Formats: sequence, structure tokens, C-alpha cells
Amino acid sequence: MIRRVSVLVVLLVLWLPANGWAQLRLGVSGELNRASFGGVAPEDARFESNYGTGFAGIVEYRVHPDVVLSFQPGWIQKGAKIAFGKDEEPDSVQTFMVEQSWVTLPAYFRIDSDGKGFYVGGGLSVDFLLDSELQHEGATRDNRDVFEDVDFVYQFALGYLRDSAGLSWFLEGRYMQGMATIANTNGSTGADIYVSDFKSNGLRLVAGVLF
Repeated sequence: MIRRVSVLVVLLVLWLPANGWAQLRLGVSGELNRASFGGVAPEDARFESNYGTGFAGIVEYRVHPDVVLSFQPGWIQKGAKIAFGKDEEPDSVQTFMVEQSWVTLPAYFRIDSDGKGFYVGGGLSVDFLLDSELQHEGATRDNRDVFEDVDFVYQFALGYLRDSAGLSWFLEGRYMQGMATIANTNGSTGADIYVSDFKSNGLRLVAGVLF
């Protein structure tokens, strides 16, 4: 069985370059994002957005005249604010800010027309947690132990691609939604009242160039 799969993969790799539309491209991108947590918030609390940045390398391959597969390994900041008592007196509000860094390994597809203009796409990413910090009442501490090390995220994209001076520039909006809970309740204590069924959630504005 493994041998048959290997043969099919080799044949596919050999077949793709034979098509006139097959094309390998490299690139880089940077982003600003507005991340938060989805899922069920703790009692008397709500999730609020946090802002971050990110960057990625791009390796993409056109497998059809209108379809591109894109691999974009990179680094991204995510996190959220968990606010307690927002509906009560202002002096009673408590805010827990979670700031995280992740290595992200996504595989996307893009559907475009002649490699320019508007396009849509989507894909999945496997993200690995590098670090996580909690800020509360002026103090900062490591809270990586209350999160899972791996996150699986689905993303939907809408963008615009433009050719100029032999390069392709793009601007893209992405919606990201975690597919699994990333809270590790076994690592939390009674003092971690902000811990809940966290799921990654947010919007990303990505700009990049393809060579």
C-alpha cells in the first residue's frame, strides 16, 4: 500500500510541471491581526480582542489554471482579554490579558483568475505554542501550562492580487477559527478564574509579495 501511494505521488510531481500552467513561486508576507477567544467565557466574564502581528514565508504552486496551493510557515501573535464585571460598577472590573506567540504551519488554497484580481481561498493550519503570558493588576507571569501546545485552525480568505514590475503584490483579509479547545484545565489552579473553553478566533489583515 505504501509503495502504491509513493508511486502515485511521484507520478503527480512529474505530471504537474508538464502543464503550461504549473508554476512555483516564493514570497513573504506580514500582518496585523485582531485576535480573541471563542467558546464559552467564564461566568460573569466576556472575551475581548487583543492586537498582534505576524510574518511568514510563502511557497506556492499553481496546480490548475485557476487554483493555487500555498504553504506559508510563519510566526503569529494571538491572545485575548478576559474581562470580568463589565456589566457592574467600573471599579469592580477585572481584566486578564493573555498574549501568546505561535509558530504556524498552514496549507491554503486560492481560487483566482489568471493570477490577478480578486480571489477567495481557505485552508487549515497547525500552530505550535512558543510562549504565553498573563497580565493582571500590573503583574506579568508565564501561563503556558494552562494551554495546549498545539492548535488546529481553519481560515477563510478574501483578497486582491496585482502584478507590478515583475512581482505580484497582494492584500488579504482572513477569518480564523480554532477547531478544538486549547485550554489545558489540568494545568490550571483555583486562582486561574479566567480559564475557560478557549478556542482561537480572530481577523487577520495580510500583505505580501510573490517573486
